[in-house]
Amino acid sequence: GGFAPEEPGPGAGAGEQTLAAVERAHIESVLRQTNGIVEGPRGAALILGVNPSTLRHRMTALGIPWRRSAHS
Repeated sequence: GGFAPEEPGPGAGAGEQTLAAVERAHIESVLRQTNGIVEGPRGAALILGVNPSTLRHRMTALGIPWRRSAHS
């Protein structure tokens, strides 16, 4: 057996998505759930299981804007 999916997943059809595109979409989805909060008990980093600085680095690399404070 290989790793070929039995059925196309969501977003499939128009072509294969790159890992970066999938990662970006997932991070953006989680950020919407957290209202843009990256760290803390209700932050995206906790949900994603990564260190907040790692998440901010990935966001920068993927071109996802982030702000230093949620109080702006």
